[in-house]
This record gives sequence, C-alpha cells and structure tokens, in this order.
Amino acid sequence: MDRREFLHATGSAAAVGLSGRPGLAQTLPEAGALHRLLEDTPRERVAAELAGLIRGGLDHRRALTALAVAASRRVRPFPHVGFKYHTVLALQSVHLTALNLAGRERWLPLFWALDYFKRAQDSERRQSGWTMGPAPAPVSGTVEAARKRLIDALDRWDLEAVDPAILDFARLATPEQLSELLFRYGIRDLRAIGHKVIAVQNVHRLLPIVGPENAPPVLRSLAAALQNHDYDPNPATGDLPSDRTWREFQAMLGGIPKSWKQGRRDDAARNELVRTLRKTSELDAGRAVIDLLQRGVSAGSIWEALFATAAELVLTRPTVVPVHAQTSANAFHYVFRHARTETTQLLALLQSAAFMSAFRRGVGDTKPDLRIDELEPLAVSGTGTDALREAFSELPHDPASGARKALHYLQRGGSADRLVAGARRHLARNGQGSHDYKFTEAALENHREMAPTAWRDRILAASMAYFTGPAPAPSPVAQEALELLD
Repeated sequence: MDRREFLHATGSAAAVGLSGRPGLAQTLPEAGALHRLLEDTPRERVAAELAGLIRGGLDHRRALTALAVAASRRVRPFPHVGFKYHTVLALQSVHLTALNLAGRERWLPLFWALDYFKRAQDSERRQSGWTMGPAPAPVSGTVEAARKRLIDALDRWDLEAVDPAILDFARLATPEQLSELLFRYGIRDLRAIGHKVIAVQNVHRLLPIVGPENAPPVLRSLAAALQNHDYDPNPATGDLPSDRTWREFQAMLGGIPKSWKQGRRDDAARNELVRTLRKTSELDAGRAVIDLLQRGVSAGSIWEALFATAAELVLTRPTVVPVHAQTSANAFHYVFRHARTETTQLLALLQSAAFMSAFRRGVGDTKPDLRIDELEPLAVSGTGTDALREAFSELPHDPASGARKALHYLQRGGSADRLVAGARRHLARNGQGSHDYKFTEAALENHREMAPTAWRDRILAASMAYFTGPAPAPSPVAQEALELLD
C-alpha cells in the first residue's frame, strides 16, 4: 500500500490534511491503514511516504502507534528476545527521546525507528517468513478464570496457550491487574541479558499511547517474548540456572523486615555493595541486598549501588553486552517503582542485583582507575558550553576521557540538564543503533530518579562512555528525514 492507496482507504486526501494545515491529524485512523502502509512500503520509499503524511498533519502519537503495531505484527521475539526484535524493544526509548526534542528534530528518532523496522522486517522475511496470525477468538468467562489460564500458560512456558490467554485477560482485567502480572513474569528469569524486563517496561509505557484498540498485537508479541527460553529445555520441567535465583529469592523474602520501606540512606553501605558486586555470585548478590535491608539500609541506597555498578561496567567496556547492565537496571527499577505489591518490588530489586553479578562475570575485572568510586576528573580547557562540547568531542575516539571530562564539568557546577539535552540531540542526529537509544534513555532516567548526591553526577559522567558523540554530518537516516521535512 502506497500513500495514494492509503488516502483512498481513509476516505480522501483531506483526511490527512494535504493542505498542510496543522490540527487535522484527528481525522486520521489510529493505526489500520497506516500500519499496513508502513508494513507494505519498501524501505527505500517509506521515509518519503511518512514525511508526506507528517506534512499533511500526522501527529507523533499516531505514527508511533502504527509503528508499534507494525513491528509487533512483522517481527517475532525468536530465536532471541533481542537482535531484530529491538525494533519493538527500542520504541519506548525512541518515544522518550522525541518528547524532549523540538521542531523537525523531534521526528528524527521515529524516522530512525522506521528504518530499523524495515531492516528487521527484511531480516524476518529472509529468516522465517513469519507474520503474526489472526487474533484467537475470545473465550467467555470471568476475569479470575482468564487470569488463571494466563498464569497456567506462562508457568508451563506454553507458547501456543499464552497467545489467546493474554488477550482474554487483557480484555477483562484492569490495566493495573494486567501490569502487575506482566511485571512478575518479566522479572522471573535471567535469560536474554535483561531483554524480558525491558520488553515489559516497553509495553507498559506504550499501552497508554496506542490505546486498547491497538493493544492486542503488542500484547501478543510481549507474551511470546516472555515464553522464550533460548535454547534451554522447557524450564517448567527442570531446575535450570537461569531460573534458580527466582525460586531462591522467593524463599528468602520472609527474612526481609516489614519495615524495609522505612530504611535510612547509607552511603557507606552503598559503597560496600558496589565492592561486593565486583566479586560475588548471582545468589550471593541477592543475599547481600537482603542483608542491607535487614540492617535498615534504604532501597534507594541499594538502587544507587546497582546503577553505579552498571555505569562502571559500561565505562570498563563500552560495548553492547555491558550496556545491558544499565538498561536492565533501569527496567528493573521501573518495575520496582510501578509495581503495586511489595513482593514484586522486592523480587525486582533482588533479580536486578543478580543480573549485575552476571554482567560483572561477563565483563571481567575493572581497571582501578575506571572504578566508579575512584574515577578521577580530567580537566577541560573551557567552561560552560565549551567544556561540555570538549567532553562530548572525546566520545568517538576516547570514551573514558569523555567521561572523566564530563565529571570535571559537573563537579565544577556544570549543568546536568545541558549535558542531558546534548546527549539527546547527538543521539537524534547521529545515533545509528538500537542500543544507542536504549542505553541513553535508560542512563538519563536512572540519573533523574537518583537522589541529588555527588554520586548521581559521577554515575551520569560514567555513562558518557556509551553516549553518542558529535559527527561531521547527521546519520544518513537523519539527513534524509531533515531534507524530507524541510
């Protein structure tokens, strides 16, 4: 379907405001013909088609909705919850970046996401030819019965049964009931380097945007992702390492005092946990967290240690796998903040600690000068904007120096808000990978959620190691989008 067919399907050219007048976007369909346009238009033409609709009045929410539906329908979370599936996983980050930009630049993340979708769609077509089938017929009954069917399917890791079950429960449950259940199953195992909890976070953010009428394919895609157990045998039939912390931590919850939410801030305990996480196992990482809660240390201090560990791992090795320490910590913290039950909150905290230990083992020992608590600032020659520009200029060739110069900038009173804005602008204009978006928005949200301490800026500075730096010209996708929207 090209744009002319799309206009015919939606009634008329005026339906998308080809006069160019703003305020006509409300006449466009929510997804419908638009998501089919994104699915069916070849990669080399789809950006121009989208730009024409934007000039005619298409708003960002509807464009994002159509892309979320198209990506969910055309790219599956198999064999991995990652790789090509980032076309779905990165959408929340694309949305957050766009919200903080203005003018034409606000559309750049969406054009990047659209191009990534077309590449992922082509990859899926070559690998499997898969597309999402028709929605299963609804099963009548109560919300309690639908919940039991969904839990049974999830517990049995039954991919076929979970498809109708997620739709039935979503149709009958409140948004809060649906979210709480998805939160628990998003954090239940240590597979996929954190992509499952990221997938749940992503959908939780997208559902209010896409609306209930467009939610089914997004939810079906998520449910399938939660059932992916890599190349392991069915986890319901055995005791596998990736599932062990989930079972063990549930048994340990009774040892956590009921007053754990009234814990005190304790920087010494935070530092102690950072040191512990450099050398401990997944289960012992959770035990260390429980020990701190028993000693009255606040969950906030513990999360700060987890964010610091994640930032240190990225600073040590600014490559794709360590980046997931930061993105998964962000997603676990998101679940912690939005879950309604203390059980889910505590399990998110403990599983995040276990993941930090797993990532640490994969990265190896940290060089002493790159440890988060020993990172030294590197002087910059200018002040203010000049100092910040100098820090960013290091990123393409020396990320550690960029981080140390950012620390110098922040410690001398430089504006963290300016650094954050610069990170997003470089990302939108120069970012090319899904992890550029996922990592940047995760790191920025972690910074925003932390208490205003010296470590907050230290962690932000360390995150510079994977931020997108300046480039002589925008990325090819961004350049094309800017020209199309001009």
